[in-house]
Amino acid sequence: MDLQSLSENDCGKRLQQTLYANHETQVQIIQDVTGTVNLPLVTLRDVARAAGVSTASASRALAGIGSVSAELHARIMAAAARLGYQPNHAARALVSGRSRLIGIVAETLADPLLAGVVEQLEQRLEAQSYGTLLAVTAGSSERLSAATRILIGRGAEALVFAGTGPRPAEIDHLAAHSLPWLEISDAPGADGLSIDTGRRQGGALAVRYLVELGHRRFGVVGRRGAFRQGAVTALAETDSGRLLPDTPTGGGDADSIGSAMRALLDGSDRPTAVICGSDTEALAAVRECSRRGIMVPDDIAIIGFGDEEFARYAVPALTTIRVSPAAIGIHGAEMLLAKLAGGLPPPFEAPIKLVVRQSSGPASA
Repeated sequence: MDLQSLSENDCGKRLQQTLYANHETQVQIIQDVTGTVNLPLVTLRDVARAAGVSTASASRALAGIGSVSAELHARIMAAAARLGYQPNHAARALVSGRSRLIGIVAETLADPLLAGVVEQLEQRLEAQSYGTLLAVTAGSSERLSAATRILIGRGAEALVFAGTGPRPAEIDHLAAHSLPWLEISDAPGADGLSIDTGRRQGGALAVRYLVELGHRRFGVVGRRGAFRQGAVTALAETDSGRLLPDTPTGGGDADSIGSAMRALLDGSDRPTAVICGSDTEALAAVRECSRRGIMVPDDIAIIGFGDEEFARYAVPALTTIRVSPAAIGIHGAEMLLAKLAGGLPPPFEAPIKLVVRQSSGPASA
């Protein structure tokens, strides 16, 4: 085929792959818009030969099953990395009767916390020779239902729900296929394995800290209802402050947060402190205050959630609630792996910590 005659749509695909099998040798022809390159596919036998071990030992080490010594395991993994070995999951599934696929249903990847959790989940599962299939629902219940059914149909051995949870219909569908599942969200249900992301506890922690600084009128902005619930709980305990009426947010983007902040600041009872469900939302809240000449923290205190990398470099640097996406993702993967192995995973509560910086201070007189 003349590469210059390819349509724009064809060129946009960049890579076309064709697999050929010739007895024990497989050759992959990768045709790029720049030409043709022939690359031999590395087999399990190649890895075993390079590592000086049996094919069976190489198979056990690469699959993460059975037992090989630490020295052999390191040698085999080094050989696989050096040769660029990629396991053939389809062939492995045919032999073992297991797909070694985990489905991940995420509400959104725009939330830095959820994006970090999903990344760590994938890395930890990959280290145990599991592949992942990801579906993003964008908050749609229809897409949640469809994603659950599609992932089960693709042979997923378990499902993870990140930022959302299965409804009764999805739970019944999972039970009908005897599949374990894990929910990682702000308010996980009682069914199945679960990890609370800590936003409810974070809202309570932020309010307790602000009450100690003399604040009594609080606003909450952001789409995360769990953060507001935590604030309500803390205020009920202290009985020394009140939460202003909720303001419509719409979404978590800067314009929506700015609109919510304007509603709070234009009210007859302006808050002395505002807590936000993410650091991105807190940054947008600070920006709206700056635009109106309201000083943070002299006139109003603002607290975020997550302790993203940019939080310490913002002006003013954001006071926030630190939570570790890595810890949540890694423990989530371990819980799921334990369940798949027939064990009883121990519960896990995401640790949170108040990080005090420049965006919070005593209540103004």
